[in-house]
Formats: sequence, structure tokens, C-alpha cells
Amino acid sequence: MDEKCIDNFIDFGHKQLSLIEQRNGEVIYSSKETFKKGKYYFLGLNPGGEGFISIKKHLDDFSTWTKNSICDLKWNTSNHEYAEGQSPLQLRMQYLFNNVLKSDIRDVFSTNLIFETTKSANTLNFGLAGLCWSVHESALSVIQPEVIITCGNDQEKSAFSFIADLYCGKIEQKFLSGTFTIKYSKIFIQNRTTLLIGLPHLSRFEIRDNEDFKRKLLNILEENNE
Repeated sequence: MDEKCIDNFIDFGHKQLSLIEQRNGEVIYSSKETFKKGKYYFLGLNPGGEGFISIKKHLDDFSTWTKNSICDLKWNTSNHEYAEGQSPLQLRMQYLFNNVLKSDIRDVFSTNLIFETTKSANTLNFGLAGLCWSVHESALSVIQPEVIITCGNDQEKSAFSFIADLYCGKIEQKFLSGTFTIKYSKIFIQNRTTLLIGLPHLSRFEIRDNEDFKRKLLNILEENNE
């Protein structure tokens, strides 16, 4: 991790996000220690729930941020309060990396496609993805991931669909229970071949002790390992 590199990233982010940085939102979920080359780049669609911090302040705080929002913060729902890191969504994200992928989630650069907070995806302006993507490109040039994993793979509104469309990826999928699927695509980004994987949204799909999910996800990784 290079402190100067982080400062440059924050300065660049402010310039790119100047039109929206006074709005509530969150930029990076993982600690500043993850801002270095790593195997995985993990992102959802956008922060949900009640906004509690501006995009500008959250971006500024990244220079000293040593916690992980997925593990250390409270993610409450409209009808339930949870302890830090104990909401169902947080626990499933932790399980994905710690138990399925055998990679400590605290070491994974984690973020969202769009940084603005909304109570639901229905009220999200998906057009902001293009504005926020320039910030992702800056982060991707540092992380240089082998695999980008998205939480959610909806055809209309998801980080997976945006990235696959942007880089003209051929989408394949493996079927899970019900209507859920794992989607994946090989894309060429910043002169690197990268595996893009779109998971069902983990707020709606239980992956813990789900052997079918585990087997199919690991098969995708193995089949596409060059």
C-alpha cells in the first residue's frame, strides 16, 4: 500500500464526483490496506438504507480507514437491528470469501458500482454508473484483479450487467435453485484478461452451506483459470 497512491486516488475521486459528492453515499467498504494489487475486486450496486455520511466525507476518510464495513459496521434493515457485521447480507459476504473462496474478506477491495445511497434500487439513478466508473478505473489500475465479483446479476440494474455491457463480454451462466443463476464472462480490461462473475444478490440468496452454489462457483473459477 502506497500512501501517496491513496492520496492521488482520493484527489481524483473528488474531481470526478464533484457533481454528486455532497449527496449521502459510501465509496470504499474495505480498509485502506486493500488498496494494492489483489486477486479479487468485489462490488455491489450501491449503498442501501439510510444515508449517514456524504460521498465527499467518506472518500476523505479512506486515507485513514482501517475497518471493513462488511465486518465491522451495523447494517440495519427497516425492521431489524443487527450487531456489527451480523446482518444476513454481511454474514453471507463474509462466508463467500472466508469459507468458499478461502480468502479473508478483510484483504479484498470492496466497493459499489454507484456510490450514492438509496433506500432501494428502484429509486437509484443508474445513469450515475458512468460517472462513478472513472473512479473504479483508477482503483482497478492499482488492484489489477484476476477476478471481479459482483453481488447481484440482474439484467437491468446490476454491476455485472453494466461491466459486461461496457466491455462487450460474452455472458455464460450456471443455474442454481429456483430462478437464480451465476453469470460470468471473460472481459479484457486495461490490457488484462479478467474474469467477471455475477452472483445472485446475497440479500435474497442463501449461500451458507449451499454445496451446489459452492461447487458451481469453484468450477467457474477452475474452468477459467489460465
